[in-house]
Amino acid sequence: MAAIFQGVLMVSLGLRGPDSLPGSREMLVLCLVPWAAVTSIGYLMLLPAPALFVLPVAAFELLLLLGYSRFVLWMAGKPERWPQTLVSLLGVQAIINALNLPLVYVVTSQEQPGLLIQAAEYGFLAWWLLAMGNIFARAMDRGIWAGLLLSVAHFFLYMILYVALTQLFGIPLEAS
Repeated sequence: MAAIFQGVLMVSLGLRGPDSLPGSREMLVLCLVPWAAVTSIGYLMLLPAPALFVLPVAAFELLLLLGYSRFVLWMAGKPERWPQTLVSLLGVQAIINALNLPLVYVVTSQEQPGLLIQAAEYGFLAWWLLAMGNIFARAMDRGIWAGLLLSVAHFFLYMILYVALTQLFGIPLEAS
């Protein structure tokens, strides 16, 4: 288990690519379970709505990640790399988001978080974008700039659809 965590951590730090992780069903489950737990906890902290809304929002995020990564690799002519890429994306997001949970708690418990907290949040966002960009770039055999562009595009698409989904379900984006 420690070797799996170390492998995913190396991918999250940009030291390895998704090809360094096995794309097996077992590995997918080992990354999906912590991803789902961390994502659900994060949404429970962020959404000022009943816990009932966490499931559709987390499912939406997973479906977007599945579809987007599959489409990107299909367009790059590398669909066979999707299992390893998906394992990497889920594992890296689980690690980064888990490490970010204390900051999410601080941000959601304060009316106006301080400058240092905001800078740390931007640091986590930058790390997330760089790690995702590294995964996309290596999975497609393209340069890091192509991966970063795809990472930023995924983030913007997610934010647009997230706002639309929360409005569809009547979830307020901020506590009043």
